Amino acid sequence: MGSLWAGVDVGKTHHHVYVIDDDGTVVMSEKIPNDQHAISGIVGRLGKRRKPIRWAVDLRGGPASLLLAVLFDRGADVRYVSGTVTSRMAEAFHGERKTDAHDAYVIAQTLRMRADLPTLTLADGVQQQLKLLVSRRLDLVADRVRLTARIQDLLTMISPALEKTLNLRNKGALRLLAQWQTPAGLRCAGEARTLAYLRQHGVRAAKALTTKVLAAARTQTVAVAGEATAAVIVAQMATDLEAVNDRITAIEETIAAVVAEHELGEIVTSLPGIGTTLAAEFLAHAGTLTTYPSAAALAAHAGLAPISRDSGRRQGHQIRPHRYHRGLRRVFSMSSFTALTHCPRSRAYYDKKRAEGKTHRQATAALSRQRLNVLWACIRDKTPYQPKQPRSAAVALCEPA
Repeated sequence: MGSLWAGVDVGKTHHHVYVIDDDGTVVMSEKIPNDQHAISGIVGRLGKRRKPIRWAVDLRGGPASLLLAVLFDRGADVRYVSGTVTSRMAEAFHGERKTDAHDAYVIAQTLRMRADLPTLTLADGVQQQLKLLVSRRLDLVADRVRLTARIQDLLTMISPALEKTLNLRNKGALRLLAQWQTPAGLRCAGEARTLAYLRQHGVRAAKALTTKVLAAARTQTVAVAGEATAAVIVAQMATDLEAVNDRITAIEETIAAVVAEHELGEIVTSLPGIGTTLAAEFLAHAGTLTTYPSAAALAAHAGLAPISRDSGRRQGHQIRPHRYHRGLRRVFSMSSFTALTHCPRSRAYYDKKRAEGKTHRQATAALSRQRLNVLWACIRDKTPYQPKQPRSAAVALCEPA
């Protein structure tokens, strides 16, 4: 009976669908709008052919979300062909053209020839919620970094002493800058007025902050060029930064609540170094680990498994991978750095690797891989990490593999 292989080049407004049979013969090549009716129509037409059909797409979200939702609703087998794979596979076919139809054709041929392409599954509601929350938090953190750097730059121009005194991570500093931004303005306000303003807005240690900023303001009596304009901008950006901080706090509280209700939330956060934010990132990227057959597969996806580079007489040469999930790698790297300070076993394992001649990067990578194995065992056994428990596979965190 044979099978059909459908490659879809995903677009914002339209998708191009290219379908071939087992021999590579073209069955269909069609451009369809990115709406439910059109997508359901072409899926229904292909279903009437009474042949097994497998789909492949080059995106896993964004413009492909509706397409994937319709395919999953029909129970379709959907695989993922990354843009990098599509670009490299295109070199195996005749011609150098670059069109949506040709990309869809390459995706379909890749699907037909390769059985090792990753399978896409429908993310549950909680995982999709975590993905959106984590993505939004990262955007807000980037905004905070940008605003902080810009305010520091402008304050250095206005008054280096004032910039050195104020810690922009504190609410009191932002509240102060929203009202006064120049040494002259602070001197004019005076101690009593400044202190009353800070206390009115609930700033902790208002007295100490007032004393420090007024001391800094008295060290500079000269106004720099453009000071008035810079002061207006600093006031606006300080208010914006305070609002961003409030949004980050609110979204972190929401993330903590979602992680607490997740079936694996308690297990993931039990590992030293993984708090609710990193746990949310892990669960958003890895889900419930149903798509990973082993810890080695998860390690390969996270970029913690070395790649062999052997040729001729050179054997046993291994290098760092270049293609892996950056989000998962970040989770294990960041948690390992934290664990070096707060987990004695992790520190002991890291020191052991350094004593063996490993560099800092190699030692932290080895620690991340070891912690991944432990987390995998904990999730497999549905048991939170227990550091004081007797020796077992799930808790031998810092034992050599």
